[in-house]
Amino acid sequence: MAEAGEVYTIVGIIPDGADLSQTITDLKELGFGGEDVTVVLKRKDPDEPEPFPTGTRYIVIPDDSRGLELAVAFAGVFVVSALLFAFTTPKIGAVLFIFFIAVAAILATGTFVKVGVMPILINIEAPAEESGFWNDEFERGKVLIFATTEDRRLLKPAWEVFERQEIYFDIIGRRLTPQPLSGAVLHHAAEYEDGQPVDEAYEASEKG
Repeated sequence: MAEAGEVYTIVGIIPDGADLSQTITDLKELGFGGEDVTVVLKRKDPDEPEPFPTGTRYIVIPDDSRGLELAVAFAGVFVVSALLFAFTTPKIGAVLFIFFIAVAAILATGTFVKVGVMPILINIEAPAEESGFWNDEFERGKVLIFATTEDRRLLKPAWEVFERQEIYFDIIGRRLTPQPLSGAVLHHAAEYEDGQPVDEAYEASEKG
């Protein structure tokens, strides 16, 4: 048995399109519980369900510009404010003009920076060096899978699962449980029937 307070998280980096379901199934068969495995991926539609094993916990990060409109709006407000102070209060207007333009530039620049999975990694206090690499790989189209256990005996067979499928992974000596942030959406995979979640298929038949 694992020692009291001893927790490990295996973080795998998997090519999107690989057999994620098989990896999840293999981990669950080893003894990783439903809430101990979390998949983080990016999709155009974060509400589109994924065909993962039933109960799989997964977080979808929107692959779009949602949330950026607010930053652009604030940048516009600061530009207008800068011009207003420059013309109405000449004595302090120059200083305020520079300040507001600088803030507007920072906000505008931020709209072109991909947020990726980094806010989630910061929230769970992931190791700095590893999280930078994970975020870079995520932005290159990879999927992250977090598998947590308090039983050290599961590490070796889980290691073998990742090696067998040629998946890069890191082992972190504490619990890392991703939570949805910055527009990300948390899902629990539903049962599937004919390629559709059972509940959606049921609604469609009722409407038909």
